[in-house]
Amino acid sequence: MNPRSLAESGSAWLGYMLALVRGERRRSRAQAAAFLRLYRAMETGYTLPPPAGDSGGRTTTLGELREDWARQADTIRTPEPDDGDMIRIDGDFDWPEEPVDAFDRAAVASLVSQGPAKVRERVAQAAQEQARGRLDDAGFMQELESATTNAGVTAAGAADREAIRSGRDLIDRAVQEDRRALGWARVTDGNPCSFCAMLAARGAVYKSRATAAAGGRRKPRGSADGRNPRNRRPPVTLQDMTRYHYMCHCQVIPVYTWAERFTPDAAHWSDEWERVISNNGLSGLEARQEWRRHIDAQRREQSN
Repeated sequence: MNPRSLAESGSAWLGYMLALVRGERRRSRAQAAAFLRLYRAMETGYTLPPPAGDSGGRTTTLGELREDWARQADTIRTPEPDDGDMIRIDGDFDWPEEPVDAFDRAAVASLVSQGPAKVRERVAQAAQEQARGRLDDAGFMQELESATTNAGVTAAGAADREAIRSGRDLIDRAVQEDRRALGWARVTDGNPCSFCAMLAARGAVYKSRATAAAGGRRKPRGSADGRNPRNRRPPVTLQDMTRYHYMCHCQVIPVYTWAERFTPDAAHWSDEWERVISNNGLSGLEARQEWRRHIDAQRREQSN
């Protein structure tokens, strides 16, 4: 973007970025579908039909599903001993349509607010701060360069989130329609912030309120409430679980068994919460602050 002609250059930039985001959304959606089909097969022995239409049969193999995932994710696949295992395809499932127009509107709003709008705001501020207000003033020119550089960083974060919006949405809504799925669990990327690690630590969200109230477990005979001590913390809501900040690469995955209240990822963060927060009797604001310090320290150590 040219800060001296924001209207023209900003419009051209937005058109280019929107086309780029649309292409990446399609790729994100295809990857999410391939992941979900493979993950479901490994968890349940059943998979979903290909999103493109007729599968050409009622069965597939784990090897074929792995091939599809490797192709969509552009990764190298090595043969597995169970590649030949037959997987039944559940035919009574319709993939949700992508709300293209709504996603385009969200992308435009996000890109504009984090790109041209930030440049315009910073340039106006810099112009007021410069006593002479000359466009060739050295200080003013430095402000223009700084404004576009900073806006590039924030706009990149917006583009990143919008590019993977479709894949996240596909899994979220597919789980709602999947009769075998019980709910959702949040998994983090390799270096989550404290907010994302906290959400993952809270465990799964279930479709049924009764299931959620029981901590995701059927009430065994002779048990007062069937709960594991780990489940006593209030569960996170689906609305919270599907909140993603800029440059966040967390995802939600389906939960297919009653024993999946805590995925391995969630169990790790839950254990960390117990050790750092619960065992020290912290709560409220004090707990959140200490958790943030703990996670930030881990991220600094990992970056070194």
